[in-house]
Amino acid sequence: MSEYSFSRRRDGSYQLDSYEGTSAVLSIPSEYEGRQVTAIGDNAFSWSENIRKIIIPDTVTQIGEAAFSWCEYLSEAVLPDSVKVIGEWAFIGCTSLTSIRLPEGLKRINYSTFQSCSSLSDVYIPDSVRIIGPEAFSECRNLKCIRLPESLTSLGDNAFSACEALESVRLPDHLTDLGYNVFSGCISLTSLSVSPDHPVFRDVGGLLINKKEKNVLFCPYGKTEKEIRIPDGILSIAEEAFSGRNFLTDIILPDTLKTIETKAFYGCRGLKSINLPDSINRIGSSAFHSCSSLQYLSLPASLTVIDYSVFYACNALQSISLPDSLRIIGPCAFSGCSSLSGINFPDGLIDIGDSAFEGCRSITEIFLPDSVECIGEHVFGSCIMLEKVHIDKKLMILPVQAFARCENLHSVFLPDGVECIRAEVFIRCEKLMTLSLPPSITEIDPSAFAECRKLRLQVSAGSFALDYAIENDYDYSIH
Repeated sequence: MSEYSFSRRRDGSYQLDSYEGTSAVLSIPSEYEGRQVTAIGDNAFSWSENIRKIIIPDTVTQIGEAAFSWCEYLSEAVLPDSVKVIGEWAFIGCTSLTSIRLPEGLKRINYSTFQSCSSLSDVYIPDSVRIIGPEAFSECRNLKCIRLPESLTSLGDNAFSACEALESVRLPDHLTDLGYNVFSGCISLTSLSVSPDHPVFRDVGGLLINKKEKNVLFCPYGKTEKEIRIPDGILSIAEEAFSGRNFLTDIILPDTLKTIETKAFYGCRGLKSINLPDSINRIGSSAFHSCSSLQYLSLPASLTVIDYSVFYACNALQSISLPDSLRIIGPCAFSGCSSLSGINFPDGLIDIGDSAFEGCRSITEIFLPDSVECIGEHVFGSCIMLEKVHIDKKLMILPVQAFARCENLHSVFLPDGVECIRAEVFIRCEKLMTLSLPPSITEIDPSAFAECRKLRLQVSAGSFALDYAIENDYDYSIH
């Protein structure tokens, strides 16, 4: 047994810690020095390039973390019913493994146990299993069907995500804890079935709904209806519930809806129309990211925040109505909305985040109300059709590249009260011919007007702006 390494356990039995041999078919010894081998240690066989089949003896009760991880040529593993614990990542990346029978008596399938087992097509899960952990079978791209045992109570986050061949799943009646994005990326999944008497979940027109929390959890990728009506009484749309459903063109939301969670409609490239009822008070980050067919939107009257990247790359979006309640527009909220031609900022708006409108190539005019106190870096960068900018009273700082590469910008009004113009704020604004700098300014970065080759600064006598113009050799006039 010189190719094996063992260590003594507290109970006197042995644990197999590593293997240095070259056998393709390996039967793990059941004894060492007259005592039973009861455990396979963490990483014991990880990254082995020789093993094709592993047979574990019925003395073993525990398989350690990552024990067989990334054994890319392992196609068969025989696990006895004596095994009660299988550690996290135990078989992750075993890309040749085609089937697995899990031991009777096993209660938990741990985190990422079979993740990225891309050839795995046949899995037996015994009725003793109560918990399937996060990412346990994620990226098992050849897995077409799975029977979840009636004993199951919990399915972890992303447990079956990216199982692209998975076609149908029945959720057992004891399952009450369903994690986030359990079936995300299961592009062949046509149905998630539940019994009519399930205590928590129900199926309404193919949509999986949590009856207690009144939220839509999942829409199967294989649905064919282009228009979906969310039932009355629903309070929220869960994270990624409709993400990537390109078949969807229209969705009708009920007046009871309060929340649309993160990435709920991410990448719904066919979505053309959606009503957002005034009952909605929160829309999560990237909720409509890359909905590239969406053209018009009116946001709910009670909305106070547009979160990060909510409408990022909605490049067909032409107009959007912002509510008077709005106070914050988050970073990248409308970045890349290249068809957005006009936007009216409501009085009461306070903060516009980094890159919020970067790359909005059709906007021609910006008027910031006097409630705006802060705008982020790159906020209107690369708005190449932008011609006019009017900034009102409260804004004190123009941040880095706020209007960078706005090559048609020719009119900018800065109020008295602006104190700082940071690096490259107007870089490559080549049509900016004149700019009046108020006497309140006390700081201007040397690169603030880089490549504005025809710019003439209008400054006040004795002002910082005058000194800046002289020191940086800008054409100027005193007003």
